[in-house]
Amino acid sequence: MNKEKKQIIVYVDMEGASGIFDHNSGAFIHGSALWHEYGRKCITSDVLAVCQAANECKIDEIIIYDGHFAGTHEHNIIIKDLPQNIKLFDTRNRCFDWRRIRGQADLEPFGLITAGQHARYGTESAYFPHTIQSPPIKSLYINDKNIAEIGMCAYNFCGTKYIANIGCTASMAEAMEISPKITCIPVKDKKNKWEPDFSDTFPVIKENIINAINDIENKEKIKIDEPCIFKMEICGNFIFKKPAKISWEGTFSEKTALWSSPTAEIGFELFNFVRNCITEMSLS
Repeated sequence: MNKEKKQIIVYVDMEGASGIFDHNSGAFIHGSALWHEYGRKCITSDVLAVCQAANECKIDEIIIYDGHFAGTHEHNIIIKDLPQNIKLFDTRNRCFDWRRIRGQADLEPFGLITAGQHARYGTESAYFPHTIQSPPIKSLYINDKNIAEIGMCAYNFCGTKYIANIGCTASMAEAMEISPKITCIPVKDKKNKWEPDFSDTFPVIKENIINAINDIENKEKIKIDEPCIFKMEICGNFIFKKPAKISWEGTFSEKTALWSSPTAEIGFELFNFVRNCITEMSLS
């Protein structure tokens, strides 16, 4: 009898990576000199710790979505420094094509891990808090749940157990609202001025991921009621420009867009259409 394949999904952002703080914030600016020289090493260290832990726990396949600065081809993680049994989700220029991403994973992955995560826009005592891109996006809701990138990924993988979140301490709130039994692995804390080097957080991440995977029976599957109602609010000098024709169920005001979808996956695909309706007001 063939044993069941164990596949772990790893969603990677960068603002919540180990070693990146206010004083060296250029390290997460995709394409910058500091990103090339230092920032990529930071997030690769976090992801490598996850991969080593997963392999020690006999996980068969690790499939990674490198979602920071989506829309550009070059990865943030240094792929050659990761184990050979990783796979990468294949989307054009690493874009948020959530239905394509979900379709490339197993129907029932072993679990989800989020790494390099930051808090939602407006969160206090947080490193680089934002919601997808802030401004213009002030907030994003699915069924009245306030989400940013963590929530987009998690609810796209409904039915999958959420194993752990790694990132800024302030990012843990969103992750725990989705699944209270996840393992929280903070790698920096702005409120308490805790700023360790990425070499110091590596063994902490690895040990905690091993423990979290071994505790899989106590982890919870991600759930959301369907159909889904989405709301996006924008801020600053931005407004929605209502399209001449809408091919989905949705409404617009200057600062708010509402839309509905039969599934979370489809709703997140529509997110990209709604986002394209944002325009900056003229200052003249």
